[in-house]
Amino acid sequence: MSGPIVVAGAGQAGSLLAIYLARQGHEVTMYESRPDLRRTDIDAGRSINLALATRGIVPLIDVGVIEQVDAITIPMKGRMVHAVGDPTPDLQPYGTKTHEVIHSVSRTDLNAILLDAAEATGQVTIEFEARIESVDLDQSIIHFVGGRTEPFYVIYGADGAGSRVRKAIAAKGACEFETEWLDHSYKELTLPPATDGGHMLDPHALHIWPRGEFMLIALANPEGDFTVTLFAPTPTFDDLTNHDQINSFFGGEFADFAALVPDLADQFLENPTGPLGTMRATGWSYQDKAVLVGDAAHAIVPFHGQGMNAAMESARLLHRHLAETPGDIAGAFQRYEAQRKPDADAIAAMALQNYVEMRSGVIDPDYLTKRALALELEQRHPEHLSPRYNMVMFSTMPYSEAQSRAEAQAKLIADTIADPTLDVDQLVSGLPVLPQLDPLADPEALSTS
Repeated sequence: MSGPIVVAGAGQAGSLLAIYLARQGHEVTMYESRPDLRRTDIDAGRSINLALATRGIVPLIDVGVIEQVDAITIPMKGRMVHAVGDPTPDLQPYGTKTHEVIHSVSRTDLNAILLDAAEATGQVTIEFEARIESVDLDQSIIHFVGGRTEPFYVIYGADGAGSRVRKAIAAKGACEFETEWLDHSYKELTLPPATDGGHMLDPHALHIWPRGEFMLIALANPEGDFTVTLFAPTPTFDDLTNHDQINSFFGGEFADFAALVPDLADQFLENPTGPLGTMRATGWSYQDKAVLVGDAAHAIVPFHGQGMNAAMESARLLHRHLAETPGDIAGAFQRYEAQRKPDADAIAAMALQNYVEMRSGVIDPDYLTKRALALELEQRHPEHLSPRYNMVMFSTMPYSEAQSRAEAQAKLIADTIADPTLDVDQLVSGLPVLPQLDPLADPEALSTS
């Protein structure tokens, strides 16, 4: 390549991609619209904790930052379900293997590690508060808010669901995209530490208060607090406009949680309400000039904990295609989309399905029966069967394959429950053998205790 190599967006996917590009020998400039999060608090009220899983762990191993990330994560071994009227929450382990945990990590802290690593290559320059207004793909010029312009040779669009790079590709007729908005929204809250600085809930679980049409979740932070998020139909938020309404709602639906947060109503009124949507795009690149990665190409709802994991996995895949054919950038872009697009569509669908499971399925007797049978069959036939959640979270098999396997397994389990005379072991042994993990997908890469 010759000329400026630009990454638009310095989030997890953009920072990771910049590191990969630097390793290929390129000088890279990253433009980020926000201030430097290492020096400014920019995520107040919107810093939903991230669930780091295998697909995100692999790239972090790849670029050599896994030990730093390990130091800021908290392993979660399962879902702690707070059912209505049950004073004792129930832990539902994610799996039967010791490494089958997900890791709660601060979005800001993880991003800071990747920014530091990008700068440490000596080949990445980051410009903050550089808001892109438009991208001219004919002239290869970036127009910034305020009138400034900069040239580029290749621009990598890691600039999120509202991507300006994607808008430019679409303007050339090379990309079509649509956003499907969920009729639910979210609001983030904070459960403070205990008076001794410890956690007031078990930190090694993802806490869920499922309530059918809505739910509350909580993920622990190393400082003793929890990041808590209410997901609910948008009209629910519209109806909660004062202290009395808020306290009544939380006292009635989440009394055990509300009792632990003295300033709950104040937080609720101060913090923003965020929308939830799925953005699907076709046509992720334009010639050899521009390509999309992460949320710019495939933004999903957060209910499978895979938004960041999928974005970083996509960045790694894009890097691999570029490394394989450095003389054919346009071809690498096209092969990257051809391989990744089916998987992006698959995880988008599974994330929406998982919302229903989280807010209602985890307390449904039929779901619990099927889940128990699936876990038992996995122990008896680990080479043939794995629950969908585990294939998504604890493997690197393509999302589309995990989706198709999960559908076949769900039918097998439903048929077995409906007809106990079926030889379930024979049926399971007829399923295809599960693929091996990516060579870098070390199950013990992060601490699990």
